[in-house]
Amino acid sequence: MKVVGLTGGIGSGKSTVLKMFQELGAETFVADIEAKKLMNTNKELIKDIKQLLGEQAYINNELNRSFISKVVFNNKEKLMALNKLVHPKVAEHFKKFIKK
Repeated sequence: MKVVGLTGGIGSGKSTVLKMFQELGAETFVADIEAKKLMNTNKELIKDIKQLLGEQAYINNELNRSFISKVVFNNKEKLMALNKLVHPKVAEHFKKFIKK
């Protein structure tokens, strides 16, 4: 099995290449999508995010993306802290995906 990482800047064609891989039958893992899923389903992560950003981080048990964006993109420390919570969970999730 080969694992290929697809990266690039905005407008570089990542989505086009991803679609090509999918059309060829490759299993794909889109970290941004998986991170959002985990932020809405992983109880430990939800608790940690609420502890970091407050209860307003979730509305009706759903991630309040607009609130979080306003907080973290105006505060580099909060952004770094949020990334320290989310990134390890995504990496762990990716390892499980690879094993599957």
